[in-house]
Amino acid sequence: MRHLIAAVLLLVAGLPDGRPARPSEPEPEPVPVLDRLAGRIREEQPVRLVFWGDSISEVGRRPLWYGGAGKPENNWGAVLAARLEEKYPGVTFEPVHAGIGGQNTYEGLGRLDDLWKSRPDVVFVAFGANDCYWHHLYPEQTYRALDEMLGEIRSRGIDAVVVGTAGNAPADSTFAHIPGTVEAQRRAARKREVPFVDTRAAMMAAAEGGRRWGDYHLEPTDCHPNDAGHRVWAEAALAAVETALVTLQ
Repeated sequence: MRHLIAAVLLLVAGLPDGRPARPSEPEPEPVPVLDRLAGRIREEQPVRLVFWGDSISEVGRRPLWYGGAGKPENNWGAVLAARLEEKYPGVTFEPVHAGIGGQNTYEGLGRLDDLWKSRPDVVFVAFGANDCYWHHLYPEQTYRALDEMLGEIRSRGIDAVVVGTAGNAPADSTFAHIPGTVEAQRRAARKREVPFVDTRAAMMAAAEGGRRWGDYHLEPTDCHPNDAGHRVWAEAALAAVETALVTLQ
């Protein structure tokens, strides 16, 4: 009985008038911004989009390799640029594909000096697949590398978008901790207040929970999207960009 009375007293002691304390309100989500992009669109200035990632964003470094797409213009970066030109007909969007096959997030961080040479307006940071497999990183390592990368990009007044890994087919256990890596990418984007593209969720929805994974990838369990898969990536990225731009209107 004594413990019950003590518990009741603690419950009602939350407020001066004796009413129980309400749970604290969750902190509002930070609003991602793309202020440089918004300004260039308003002024109808050309926009350079740099796709900074792994083999999925790689175009032109190896003969006949376009990230899994059948031709360069079908890679998700080029498709996104074309879709943005449809949305903003007075603006030219130039895609620059700067992916290197096999690289993880730390390796992307290590070559940032090459990024500045591209003079980007917006950088789409699209690592994570190799963090889960080829050049393994634990999610917290991905988070730290991505956070530092975003800090460097934003400190130069360049917009950034984090593109989460889509991973591979759920039926294949080759890739490790995909959910943890996606969450690490989301956390870094939230901290730096930049848009996050949940490519994994978009691809799982398109592939009906993974049952039709092969319809969107080069192989039934592969991480490399085919032309249809690249369109899924592009549409997911477009939605994230559009959401951020709406907040600036």
